[in-house]
Amino acid sequence: MKKVAVLGAFAALALALVAPAQAKVGYAPAKACTPRSVGYNATGTLVASSLTADANGRYNGTLDVNVTRANHKAPTGAQTYTLVAARVKFHKGVDVQSPAPGSRVKVHGKITKLGKHCSTEGFTPVITVKKVDIRQPKQK
Repeated sequence: MKKVAVLGAFAALALALVAPAQAKVGYAPAKACTPRSVGYNATGTLVASSLTADANGRYNGTLDVNVTRANHKAPTGAQTYTLVAARVKFHKGVDVQSPAPGSRVKVHGKITKLGKHCSTEGFTPVITVKKVDIRQPKQK
């Protein structure tokens, strides 16, 4: 009788451990489907810019960039970034007033992202730019 009770206890324990593991496959709870901010990095070439300096040395305005690489499945190609109090570093030889089209650009900031198994219907990622590096175009 003791053997049957021990075997029954082991069977109940095994079912208790396997059932939650099977329930998680393909399941994304509502908490995981809330957007979260993750680091964002993109590189590309400058198409156009209209930047104005703040009193504290930060910049506001827009940057039109042809993005060649971006992380977190962010869009590439022609992108327009809106800068609000962002740090902009103009490297040696770059005109602060109007950087030349074709200049190399690196954009750093945050992007909103959903979990892997969440529905992306109606969701648009938001990119917040914190820092921009602008360098001269490569010499041929």
